[in-house]
Amino acid sequence: MRPSLALSIGAIAAIALGVPLALAPAAMLSAFGLPAPDEALILSRDAGVLLIGLGIIDWMAREAVGAPLRGLLWGNIAIRVGEIVNNGWAIATGIIPSSAAGGLIIPIGLIVIFALAL
Repeated sequence: MRPSLALSIGAIAAIALGVPLALAPAAMLSAFGLPAPDEALILSRDAGVLLIGLGIIDWMAREAVGAPLRGLLWGNIAIRVGEIVNNGWAIATGIIPSSAAGGLIIPIGLIVIFALAL
């Protein structure tokens, strides 16, 4: 896969998740069956803003080559692996309902996309 396409897909995915997390965190948390205390809303907004930033970085760096490109791709893979470990652990320990396991499909797909672009 062309790295520019992988980074474009990653950018769109990051922004598509980041915007609702930043603007409607309570709705996003409730979609996963989680309560939305103020502390969770703050952290969800922070995560949303970080994802928007990642999306902008990926989008603006689509034409990167060499070491910077590898850094972007490996960084994106690391983020998604961390997401899978974190959410997988939360599902396995019952912190979030097992119905949320379907949400792991997107980061798994993104890992494949970024790996193919390496």
